[in-house]
Amino acid sequence: MSRAVVLADYARGPAVERLKLGPVMPGGALVRIDAATVCGTDVHICDGVFDQLARLPLILGHEGAGTVLELGAGLERDARGQPLRPGDRIIWAHNWCGRCYFCAVAKQPTLCENTMGYGWGPYEEGAVNGTFSEHLHVSPDSRVLRVPDSVSSPLASASTCALRTVMHAFDRLPRIRFSDTVAVLGAGPVGVLCAAAALHSGAHQVVLIGAPASRLAATEKWGLTARIDIDHTEPEERIEAVRDLTDGRGADVVFECAGPPDAFTEGMEMVRAGGALMVVGQAHGQSVPVDTTAMKVRQLTVRTSLSADISHFHDAFQFLDRHGAALELESVVCSKTYSLEQVTDALAAMRAGTEMKPVIVP
Repeated sequence: MSRAVVLADYARGPAVERLKLGPVMPGGALVRIDAATVCGTDVHICDGVFDQLARLPLILGHEGAGTVLELGAGLERDARGQPLRPGDRIIWAHNWCGRCYFCAVAKQPTLCENTMGYGWGPYEEGAVNGTFSEHLHVSPDSRVLRVPDSVSSPLASASTCALRTVMHAFDRLPRIRFSDTVAVLGAGPVGVLCAAAALHSGAHQVVLIGAPASRLAATEKWGLTARIDIDHTEPEERIEAVRDLTDGRGADVVFECAGPPDAFTEGMEMVRAGGALMVVGQAHGQSVPVDTTAMKVRQLTVRTSLSADISHFHDAFQFLDRHGAALELESVVCSKTYSLEQVTDALAAMRAGTEMKPVIVP
């Protein structure tokens, strides 16, 4: 049996239940969850925002790191070719099937036609497929990676969504040049980690724009060019501040990691002519007006990025191994620890924005 946070009804909300643990499938694994972190997506799922995608009943949580208890037949090595054995700490990507057009032909597994993903449901008896639980069944279609000794389980968990998403976004852009100015809109987990990655990508200047002030202050030792608090500035002031840093041109690359519709519009105004806007945060379901004539005349590149494949998890771990300690990322990103029974409090903290990444330790 395993205790897990189950969402069976939106009106009732999440509740801890005891679930049966079925057998491990060939190619899969059973892990003990060491740490799970809360994402804004978990809040949206609980609030019914993604009711057309989420399938109830479900076990909440898609970010997590765990210790292998049992390996299914055929799973002997991780995606890097490292041998696997019980006792290893691992993370796992969503269960992209590897057989559909997007996986096999387009080489874009994040568009897989046959996945639902951990924490999205539905829960089927015996197969625990959410990370807000004591245990989790890793799907045979998932790719796994051993967690480096230098990376804690809470930070590894946070990297399985926010940081790997950043790595995918960087992968979908031309390389950042040493003369580039990069502006990051949003000071949530994705935005803060994006600023960290931009800083170490070789960019000449990195500007982090967001709120609250406490999140900006957490990055004050990083050597960012500027941190701009949106609670005390208007969009026009922020755009002008970035232009002042670039001889009036605007940022070479803007990462939209904030989410609200206005962030897209602000990013379009902040990027220089001929520059690139990477859209990562938009997830509101609204239509945003776009001046397509201006976009064409200014020759803007607008790209989007969703989720990540196992190669980006690998990139995230390489980044954490090299820079995580120096940037003190665990203390910056991972916040208060909660038990499974306190999951409502953890979700409330994420919803209110008072914590960066609440950590659930089953």
